[in-house]
Amino acid sequence: MIIALHGDFAKAEMLKRDMGNLSPIVDHFSDANGWRRTNREIDRLEAYIRTLDQPPTLIGYSRGGSVVAALSERVELRAAVVYESPVLDSEGVGGAFPVLMCWNDCGVMVGKRAGQARIAQQIWKASHPVTEIWGTGRHVRTRPVGHGWDCNINGGICEWLDSV
Repeated sequence: MIIALHGDFAKAEMLKRDMGNLSPIVDHFSDANGWRRTNREIDRLEAYIRTLDQPPTLIGYSRGGSVVAALSERVELRAAVVYESPVLDSEGVGGAFPVLMCWNDCGVMVGKRAGQARIAQQIWKASHPVTEIWGTGRHVRTRPVGHGWDCNINGGICEWLDSV
């Protein structure tokens, strides 16, 4: 089971569109209504994950990746892909599952939030096997407005997912 979590102020359908040819491998796009009530949405996702037969793989973009970190302290996960994601919604991360960190060359690692991104790297790498992959572009795209997901790295993401 693969569950995808969108970024701030976004919707599940937007992430599905922005992920391009990676979208068909996702079993469930969770819609957190722009993360306006993050704690309630984390509780809802935790309850959903607890109903599954096997630990899921989570894919999170930006705030969605931060929620992956929070969920990792509450439930067992198989693996995680965190794209342009800080760790804001928890004090750390749980588990020891493999993590793929994706960054854009003009995204959060080089912008105003570079410190948050480096802290996220340190937190994940302290207790998880981490692989990193780099895409191109900014954190958010403007036409159409959406996640800055670089579909050119989808092949690398699929290869990584197949290997875990």
